[in-house]
Amino acid sequence: MIDLLEDWGLWFLPVQALAVALTAFVPPLPSEVMVIASGAMAADQLLPIAWVIAATVTGCLVGDVGLYMLFRYRFLRVLYRWRWGRQLHRLVLRTALRAGRANTWVGLLLIRWIPGGRTTSMVTAGMMRMQWSRLILLAVLGAVIWSLWLVGLGYVTGSTTGLSLVANILIGLAVGTLVGSAFAFMTTRRRRARTQV
Repeated sequence: MIDLLEDWGLWFLPVQALAVALTAFVPPLPSEVMVIASGAMAADQLLPIAWVIAATVTGCLVGDVGLYMLFRYRFLRVLYRWRWGRQLHRLVLRTALRAGRANTWVGLLLIRWIPGGRTTSMVTAGMMRMQWSRLILLAVLGAVIWSLWLVGLGYVTGSTTGLSLVANILIGLAVGTLVGSAFAFMTTRRRRARTQV
């Protein structure tokens, strides 16, 4: 990773921003690895921490707003060609109506902690045709929280463990995965408890 940084220099950050933006559309892309790595590199003073956060937030915002626009204006028409697409759209709207606007907005913000939650949040907001003012607030808050969390994982492990860059990245990924899995488990449990009542 250090060799890559020496070869690319600060070009690593625009590539990272692009990868973060594309991850909104293709969740399996491993942009989280790059973000955690850049946080660990910032702890080693190989990259400026402010630039790392700025690149991550920018990429996150571009990807999230782009995905929202795709589902609000274009892809929804494609979904309506199939019966399952129309049923999915009705289900999303019905769920949003039951939850209420405030609860839905908070839920879309919280779901970002679950793996793939960033994509789910923006797709749902697009299908609900969330107002732009609420969407921008959701996207900005979500991007800042998501970025600080992942950059922070790399930075904290990089500045406290004294291990190699690769080890710090692996530790950051493990902690992030555990927290995301725990959050997903708690969310699923609450839903089951509500449906059983």
